[in-house]
Amino acid sequence: MTPNYTSDEADLRLEGRQIEALWAQNLAGYNLVNAEEKMRLGYLDNPAGYGVVVRLCSAGDAAIQGAQGLHPRRLHWGQEVIRANGLADFVVNLRHRSLGPALLLMRRSAQIGAEKFDLTYSIPNAKAAAVVARAGLKRLGVVGRYARPICSRQLLARMLPDWLLPLCAPLVDQVLGLQLRLMQLGAGSTWVCEPAPWDAPALDELWQQRPDNLLLSERRGQMLRWRFAAPGRAAWQLCLARDAQNKVRGYVVWRNRDGAAEVGDFFASTPDTLTKPLMLSFSKFASTLAVRSISVEFFGAPKIASQLQGAGFHLRPEQAPVFIGATAAAAIQVPDIWYCTLFDNDAD
Repeated sequence: MTPNYTSDEADLRLEGRQIEALWAQNLAGYNLVNAEEKMRLGYLDNPAGYGVVVRLCSAGDAAIQGAQGLHPRRLHWGQEVIRANGLADFVVNLRHRSLGPALLLMRRSAQIGAEKFDLTYSIPNAKAAAVVARAGLKRLGVVGRYARPICSRQLLARMLPDWLLPLCAPLVDQVLGLQLRLMQLGAGSTWVCEPAPWDAPALDELWQQRPDNLLLSERRGQMLRWRFAAPGRAAWQLCLARDAQNKVRGYVVWRNRDGAAEVGDFFASTPDTLTKPLMLSFSKFASTLAVRSISVEFFGAPKIASQLQGAGFHLRPEQAPVFIGATAAAAIQVPDIWYCTLFDNDAD
């Protein structure tokens, strides 16, 4: 199909520096320093296993012109442990950036993923989605982005003249606060969400209480610290939610991104019924911060999506497709069993 190119697994010990340079040249926001951190965190020191990078080379040239990363993940479904990989860090140098080489690289990555893992999944951006589909991966659904307003000023500024903002914004914010209190009362929720250290034992305790009916990436404290708290990661913070008896019932990982509270992960001991009080308690916490809104990404069980909406989070138009490898077991090809958040997307 593309006779002038070859694609195979890279030797990260010998070719790691070439791949880091490729990332620095092609991934927005990356340089040689944080590209080296990406290699270490995502591939060399990944608690779920040693990572894989599939390389693209032009015939007769040893230089690497493209790469696709396979990030190891351990997924749990009841007592079953599934060795998975998430496709991320897809790059092709500009002068080789055409459909043929990109498709060759993606198809070879899907093939190696099927050989080395039980499951391959991908949450590509809009540019890469067409290549992922043509490479033979199956579209499973979409990651929804849910948002909840906290402060109205910026939104109102798009609709009102400047002189009206000081009058209207405080009134609308009072209504938002009242709505939140009424929702908490209606849910019978007196949970309190507070900042916590990353070594909190409650993280492992919550993981031990996980339900059997959901397909979950491993969320032990070690994995959460690797994904969010390791040096070189963004400034993620952890909150634990406690009920009226002071028992930890869930957590939320978040960061302040351009004035919005972006949720990296959320998890309650019984997600089907306790996601709503968890996110209501986090919304109350967020109302004390200098943020205008909360943003959450989720794909999977409809009951959990309904819990988010019941907590006042509205589905936004922005969506990202979810693909899985064609060789995935039929039982996994059911969106209703999945529990996928920003935690599962290794693009950053």
